[in-house]
Amino acid sequence: MDALAHVLAGRDRVPTWRSAATRRTAALLGWLGFALLAASALAAVSIGRQHGQGVHAGLAGWLAVALAVSAALPLAPRRALLAWRIAFLGVLVTPLVPGQTRADAGYYAVLAVVYAVAGLRYGGPALCWMAALTLIPVWLWTGPDWAYPARLTGGLVLLAAALQGVASWRRDRRALARQTRTAEFARERSAVLEERARIARELHDVVAHHLSMIAVQAETARYRLAARPGATGTGTELPEPVLAEFAALSGAAREALTEMRRLLGVLRADHADLVPQPRLDDLPDLVDAARRAGAAVTLTVPDNSNRRAVPPGVGLTAYRIVQESLSNAGRHAPGAAVSVVVEQEPRTVRLTIRNGPPAAGQPKADGTGHGLTGMRERVALLGGSLDAGPEADGGFAVRAVLPAGTPR
Repeated sequence: MDALAHVLAGRDRVPTWRSAATRRTAALLGWLGFALLAASALAAVSIGRQHGQGVHAGLAGWLAVALAVSAALPLAPRRALLAWRIAFLGVLVTPLVPGQTRADAGYYAVLAVVYAVAGLRYGGPALCWMAALTLIPVWLWTGPDWAYPARLTGGLVLLAAALQGVASWRRDRRALARQTRTAEFARERSAVLEERARIARELHDVVAHHLSMIAVQAETARYRLAARPGATGTGTELPEPVLAEFAALSGAAREALTEMRRLLGVLRADHADLVPQPRLDDLPDLVDAARRAGAAVTLTVPDNSNRRAVPPGVGLTAYRIVQESLSNAGRHAPGAAVSVVVEQEPRTVRLTIRNGPPAAGQPKADGTGHGLTGMRERVALLGGSLDAGPEADGGFAVRAVLPAGTPR
């Protein structure tokens, strides 16, 4: 009964259009139908006047009802349920107006059109209730025999079944689209988490090295300070609070190193990367490997006089960005020339990796990877910026700015 109440007096929701062009087309069709019916009604009145009938009360009432029922057409694209109510009331009440026919085919045509629009929009129980209500004037006014109402009923049943099938198909498509978006979001999220775990595994070695150095320096500080010029003994002359401070510092560093190793055990799936993490200075080897694989790669790096040391994390990120860019160029633009440019400024490292359009006849990958996602995660970790996108000539460029700071 809720569906019946909604059909009779419920709120008529405004649809969401796929595009402004679709909305304008639907409105144009509605107004075009109204114009055609209104012109037909006015033409009928004009023909009647030419035959000397004049515009009597019955003809004026028919014209008013015809225009009122036709007004449901321009309403249908935006207010489909309201349009159906207007057409339904017109078909139901018009025979009660003096001088009107019991059944007007034009009214029933308008009612069928707005019923189809409203049925597609709401479907389900609302569609069935609209069909049942539409049959009331059919059986009430299209007699006296049962043949014509039966034909109209059969046609309405077929229309309702078709509308129900189309509405169900549209619901399934929307549900599939939602599931697809959800699955894509889950894949993107999984790729981000996987990349973050990979970054954490790689940075572990960098951070662990620094923690080990802190621990060693804290433990040996008493001996190094005792061995300074002018000092005597083996370090036992240092005040006890100072020795305790160094011991606490060494213990905290070793405890942090132990916790990091435990964390690494969680992040590593079923293997451990025991090789040293790559650095910015390893880019020539990476480019050489790409050349051996058949890629045409050029590398431009600062010469030794202009080269500055960068933090290990920055060097690792730069290496991975170039590595992923070369891999993407090989997949998506096979046969294209690739240029890698590294620029060092006092506080930043700039990377520009650009490839031309793919060579003719070379197959390309399907583009389902998450390489750019990983790059963005790495750059965001350092607080840098990354810009990646197609070029005007059909190539692709990756530009990254990594804050390197001033090494001390």
